[in-house]
Amino acid sequence: MKKFIISLLILILLLLLSISVGRYALSLEELYSILIGNPPSDIAKDLFFQIRLPRVVTVALSGGVLALSGLVFQTVFSNPLVSPDVLGATNGCAVGAIFAMLFFPSFPLFSQLSAFLCGLISVIASLSLANFVKQNSLLGLILSGMVIGSLASAMLMILKYCADPMHQLPAIEYWLMGGFQNAVWDDVWSIFLCNALPLIFLYLFRFPLKVLSLGDERAISLGLSPLFIRRSAILLATILVASVISVAGMVSWVALIAPHLVRVCGARDITSNMGTVFCCGGSLLLLADLFARTLTTAEIPVSIFTSLFGASLLMVLLLCGILEHREVNV
Repeated sequence: MKKFIISLLILILLLLLSISVGRYALSLEELYSILIGNPPSDIAKDLFFQIRLPRVVTVALSGGVLALSGLVFQTVFSNPLVSPDVLGATNGCAVGAIFAMLFFPSFPLFSQLSAFLCGLISVIASLSLANFVKQNSLLGLILSGMVIGSLASAMLMILKYCADPMHQLPAIEYWLMGGFQNAVWDDVWSIFLCNALPLIFLYLFRFPLKVLSLGDERAISLGLSPLFIRRSAILLATILVASVISVAGMVSWVALIAPHLVRVCGARDITSNMGTVFCCGGSLLLLADLFARTLTTAEIPVSIFTSLFGASLLMVLLLCGILEHREVNV
């Protein structure tokens, strides 16, 4: 509980900082005046309600659900160095979004729906292909994820090859680097509504997931079905990932680093650290987004900073010899 309170306070502080900082700064007094219905100007009011607030809420929610999806994947695969793209979900979402951008550019909502559906199709294909590996279900999931992920990468390259190099291709490449510059309230509701039920079900699954992390034999001895738990958790976590990618593009490293960072700080039990991981992921992405929109006059893609943060943190952990890694039992 103490770690959760600390992570929540950090998230709240970063939310306030993100709302305040920008080309048009908002002081705490101005924020208070806006909240009580006495804004200093119409510009400040519109900036707060129409630009800053929907953006920071979208970023915080996106970071949180990405971190939770990473926690679920790492628990399911009994490996803290696994990320959600292990089953091709990330590449599948990218294929769907870029397909919509190329062939249905006038329908922005279709881009989100297409990314969401293609991400789910990729995971379902991986789960179906894994059935053909009878000896070890975990090994089958990893191998099938590699196959489906590679196929999705090939389709992604085909779509980029077919794109107009003067207009469409630059937009695709920029989207692949992720960003929240176009975030509006519709994106907030989209992420919230898509993830409400999956988050509830994952919370209810927290104890079976903890048992699953101890090994399939232990789960079976307690009357649980490892295959059902694993596949249900993977599908729910994929919904979390797809909802974010459909809105913000490819946001890398958050799902890998946030749960591992919480684990290094001592919170190892999935039954009690889901809230801490959510806050940590939201804080990491808020910090990256803050740098992305304030360092230069032109906004920098957010995945540049999440990759820098993630790789640097992983390097520090490696150099300090405190990187936790447990081999997957295959």
